[in-house]
Amino acid sequence: MSSFWVMSLMLAELLPPAQPGLVPRSLAVLDEQDGHQNFGTAGEPTLLVPIFTRCTGSCPLTAVALKQAMPGAPADFRVVLLSFDPKDTAADLRLFRKRLDLPSEWLVVRSIDAAATRELFDDLDFRVMNSGGGFNHADQTFVFSPKGLWAATLSGPPSKEELSSAHRRALAADDRTASRRLGAWLIRPEAWIVLACAGFGFSLAAVLLLARRVKAGSAAPQ
Repeated sequence: MSSFWVMSLMLAELLPPAQPGLVPRSLAVLDEQDGHQNFGTAGEPTLLVPIFTRCTGSCPLTAVALKQAMPGAPADFRVVLLSFDPKDTAADLRLFRKRLDLPSEWLVVRSIDAAATRELFDDLDFRVMNSGGGFNHADQTFVFSPKGLWAATLSGPPSKEELSSAHRRALAADDRTASRRLGAWLIRPEAWIVLACAGFGFSLAAVLLLARRVKAGSAAPQ
């Protein structure tokens, strides 16, 4: 069980991607019928939810919260629940879907390449640690654009408001116009630091200029 699930209730938020513009590598997976699927560009906004079916904490919590939020959000997502547990079988995936009564159109899949899965999660800065027969992992859902670009990360069980914002970011990620790129940059925390520093610098320059003018005025012959 994830040790983060209690905190997830308090810390749910929409975060910018750690690597804007990243297109995650393709990953071959198996579905509940052991049919081959492929996680990649889908032509529509996609949510990727890392899970393991034996989880009794954040995995079912996030899946249920997502199921409840989707009908009330003006957003249409392809949803992929990806098990990273090598012990999970097709039967485990079917049981997970049935236990949580997940929508039939959602994909519930498992990786068939542990190394490729680790590489994908490394790209997304998603860490999984073995712990007492289970796994510790952050409660995160990854948002991808229709063209497959990493657009945002949902931390914690998402609300319908966060899903709506995530959908807008997913669509905006594919619009590479200057205004859209500026907007995407402005939502990043470092952008606010740069703007704050620039504002301070501008204010300091204005004060120095005013002081110089006052000094020059007082030194002028009367």
